Amino acid sequence: MRLLLLANQAEGHLRFDEPETVAAALREARELAAATGSTGRLVVTEARLAEFHYRLGDWDEAVSGVARARALPVSDGWLPVVVHGLRALVLGHRDELEAAGAELAELPADAFGTPAARRYASHVLLARALLAERDGRPADALRALLPELADDARDAVSYERPWVLSEIVRLALESAQTGTAREAVAACGRVAAALPGYPGPALALLRCRGLFAQDPELLAQAVAHGERGGWPLVLGHTLEDLAVARAWHGDLAGSRSALTRAVAAYEDLGARWDIARADARLRSLGVRRGSRSARRRPANGWEALTPAELKVALLVAQGRSNPEIASALFLSRRTVQTHVSHILAKLQVRSRAAVAAQAAARPEGAPGP
Repeated sequence: MRLLLLANQAEGHLRFDEPETVAAALREARELAAATGSTGRLVVTEARLAEFHYRLGDWDEAVSGVARARALPVSDGWLPVVVHGLRALVLGHRDELEAAGAELAELPADAFGTPAARRYASHVLLARALLAERDGRPADALRALLPELADDARDAVSYERPWVLSEIVRLALESAQTGTAREAVAACGRVAAALPGYPGPALALLRCRGLFAQDPELLAQAVAHGERGGWPLVLGHTLEDLAVARAWHGDLAGSRSALTRAVAAYEDLGARWDIARADARLRSLGVRRGSRSARRRPANGWEALTPAELKVALLVAQGRSNPEIASALFLSRRTVQTHVSHILAKLQVRSRAAVAAQAAARPEGAPGP
């Protein structure tokens, strides 16, 4: 019973985008499941952890999480959908197309045969759409997502569906299918109305409406929501959309600024396909980043740190150990060790004490990356 309560608590807080509370609940659930030998609950917890890390932009940890889930002796039919869907989606965003396609090819024909499997269908559908769009087939990309247009009982539990609906709007407009775009906006509105106060559906609805109207103000509001939520991929997409809308309205300088910020978000994720897509969308509207507008992260110093490395560095400066940092940020110890190695190299120091000394010497409010 305690395991079920923890899982439900994590799910609820994840929809309300409270990552620290989610981390604590999932960490306790995983420890309890392992201690009690509840393999079934352990695999569910690992799957939710993987989704959690994907949304927060820690894609390597997400892939590691589904690998841990797959290694458990559980034969639940939904597990291949989670494993191959998340892997394919990460690989697709990173423009590793052959590997992404291979992951999708591993799915059986009846992969969505159970309600539990359908709960995780969005990752697979998004990956299929991504590969089709990357191959220059936007109509096929749109077709891959159309199953999410239909309202069903998953509306109250599917975190990804509102975002899929916003992707349908984007692809439908690019394919001159205005009616489909309008249907997706309406469907997203119904989800948001059914989940009042949930920031994910509210953000997706802003994006849907902003895309449909090409309204820079609505899309700027979506960007603000994305910044508060801490979803790096979502932030990149909304910034990219804002750049397009501003270009349509003749604000080329504002468009270039939004594009540069979008690419910066994608760079932190290693999302090479998203960078290429953003550049192509804006190039067709006469907007290019150019050598000056493209962000160049310094090789050394605090501004050289990625957002993830900066979080770890500040905890190192507080005297936290790697296990403590792993627990606080809900990362594996190996991931933390990798971050610490990169931090020492970029700050050109040899000890954690030196990191703390540099942190203390930084001006108050000094920016991160």
